[in-house]
Amino acid sequence: MLKALQIGYKPREARHPVLIPARMHIGASWIEVVIHNLSSGGALVASDEAPDRGTYVEIRRGRQTIIGRVVWRKDRFFGIQAQGRLDVAAIIDEPRLASRPRSANDPGSTFERRAQPRMDADARIARQLENSRRWSAVFQFGVFIALALIAAGFAASQIYDVLSPSFSEIESHL
Repeated sequence: MLKALQIGYKPREARHPVLIPARMHIGASWIEVVIHNLSSGGALVASDEAPDRGTYVEIRRGRQTIIGRVVWRKDRFFGIQAQGRLDVAAIIDEPRLASRPRSANDPGSTFERRAQPRMDADARIARQLENSRRWSAVFQFGVFIALALIAAGFAASQIYDVLSPSFSEIESHL
């Protein structure tokens, strides 16, 4: 009987029951959450501040990140459909950090999260811009010289065509 009811339905993906503390970024704030089960397509999560259905969230566990949309919500529990396939084993095996990661906003912090600091990137972009300006100035000067030579050649040709009969006449009289 159950098999007859399931015709046409895709079998449900295996869920891995877990209790994993994590942090969720929603809006402009981070809140603590607990992941209760995982599959490669999503997760069941609990939080004191459960987001509304349709909200996009980012959940982090160490270096692992789950980005998805809330597809259902009931009380403090909600289900997330992940944007991509989740590596369940990597999320489960990810060690919990001993302390909260440092942030660039921490007072007195010189911590830089980027692989390449912004100042270096800005300097590289400024050098590229200056090289582009220099190249465009050289190219513009070359085009101007080429056009000037073409115009001078055309003018010389026209002057020769106009004066050539006159000089031929003068030469024949001498």
